[in-house]
Amino acid sequence: MSEPVPGFRQIAPEPEFGFAEAQRRMQQQLLTSTGVAQSVFNLAKQELNWNTRAYQMFGVSPIGAPVTLDFAMGLVYPDDLGLLIRAREQLRMSPGAIELDYRVIRPDGELLEIHSLLFSEVDSQGRPLVFVELSLNVTERKRVENALIQSARLCRVLDKVSTDVYWEQSSDFTDTHPDFLAPATVAADGTQRKMRVLYVEDNMYNLMLFDDVMRTRDDVEMRMAQNGAQGFEVASTWQPDVLVLDGRLPDTHGIDLLKRMRAIAGLEETPAFMCSADTLPEHKILAEQAGFTGYWTKPVDFDKVFDELDRVAASNTLR
Repeated sequence: MSEPVPGFRQIAPEPEFGFAEAQRRMQQQLLTSTGVAQSVFNLAKQELNWNTRAYQMFGVSPIGAPVTLDFAMGLVYPDDLGLLIRAREQLRMSPGAIELDYRVIRPDGELLEIHSLLFSEVDSQGRPLVFVELSLNVTERKRVENALIQSARLCRVLDKVSTDVYWEQSSDFTDTHPDFLAPATVAADGTQRKMRVLYVEDNMYNLMLFDDVMRTRDDVEMRMAQNGAQGFEVASTWQPDVLVLDGRLPDTHGIDLLKRMRAIAGLEETPAFMCSADTLPEHKILAEQAGFTGYWTKPVDFDKVFDELDRVAASNTLR
């Protein structure tokens, strides 16, 4: 047997878990300092344990009944639940590590983008003993990435319209279709004004991004609101030509808000678009049944938005 190394304390292996438990204890300090959420599920005991950061990240109080696997899985965005289940099953059959991204809806309704590393710890026979998940909240990073993608799309559009060929083609088109641009710029009384777009959204980043992109259009005037009550007030006094409503607002749902706005004189038939992170088909069906003209999924595809606004402009005479 080799002599112990001076200055180090050897940790004797323990049955089943061996060095894993000791390693996990040493990991805790690193996880705490780096803000990583840790979830450990013991297969034999069917027990789930979160570290402090996990409770904070997922918006759950550590006081009270302990979290369960069913509760944790219930926080996962429905469209992403299958991905997480398949990852766990793969680890059960073939121990190793899996890296994946999925979304979580906290109890307070906030949507998080999660980057996760899942791995299993096994016994001497290679049988899984625990599943460990290390998670980071990458919501802001995803938003920045999406903003960069949208900016790149916008740059391509601007680059396209800055060419002489584009304007020559546009001039040829409007010469042969003189009425095409009129609805977007001419009001019923013959005076010119911009298309009024009201965007109701509680996320300030989304509001700023939408506003920045809309500013690239000379024919659009934007107003914004951060909740249903504020949006209703703006709609009542400003008379928008297009309504863009978030699905989940702090004080109401976009569908309910549209119903209220339809009672405002002049907004009975105003084109309305649901702008939501919900991608389930049934959500789109409900929005269509509620009278929404279209459904824009976040992150917003502004090429699609511009096409929709052009169609609205071409089919309506602005008041």
